[in-house]
Amino acid sequence: MKISPTSLPLVKNKLSRSIWFSNWNDLQIDKLLAGCEVRHFSKSDLVYSDDARENLVFVLSGSVWTCLRNEAEVVKFGIAYPSTLIGLSQLAQKFFHDEPKYEFYAVDEVEVLSISAKVLLGQLESSPVLWKTTAEAAIVYQRHCIKLALVLYAGAIRDRLISAIYQFGLSAAKHGARVPDLELSIQQEELAVLIQSSRQHVNKALRDLEQDGLISIGYKKIIIKDPERIEIKALARFSSK
Repeated sequence: MKISPTSLPLVKNKLSRSIWFSNWNDLQIDKLLAGCEVRHFSKSDLVYSDDARENLVFVLSGSVWTCLRNEAEVVKFGIAYPSTLIGLSQLAQKFFHDEPKYEFYAVDEVEVLSISAKVLLGQLESSPVLWKTTAEAAIVYQRHCIKLALVLYAGAIRDRLISAIYQFGLSAAKHGARVPDLELSIQQEELAVLIQSSRQHVNKALRDLEQDGLISIGYKKIIIKDPERIEIKALARFSSK
């Protein structure tokens, strides 16, 4: 679906505030958007596959599972959040000799911007300085992912859960209004995958967080009762890594 005139300013704002396009001027972003479409996905839909060759996707809202497909199954190992640019490896295909297949599935309702790989490459070639900004953004994003892996995979289960709940439910709303009770549609099995733990350990830690008044546990959902405390604890862990 082409970008509607009413949503165009919002899409441009999200692009220009991301690490990927913050150094692009208005004209460059307008040219890029001329070859873009907004696409919507429901929970569990395939959002992007590594064997795509015509487009990249920029996550506008919602979250997507990052998965690795092997011969037997699709293995989940992380979540990508709004402002993530997926498919950037297309810009360096000739350097990859193996072909691990990464797939991305919607965690919940997802809206993405489908970016034409041809148009993006044309923009980079016409203004070589954009290659530099893209490389810098990739380095920043890689370092962010490493820090995120540390807070999700290392430390006490309780602390890792707080970080996961923050990343999954609150980080996308950092610049918006806080909501007293925020409902997250995520199962305990999925949280266990996200922090590389077991469902039993996750359940026990969730009960501890519930007793402390931070969350409330429902059927296939978690309600954040104290977003401010969750955010303070999660950001303290992230900044210490």
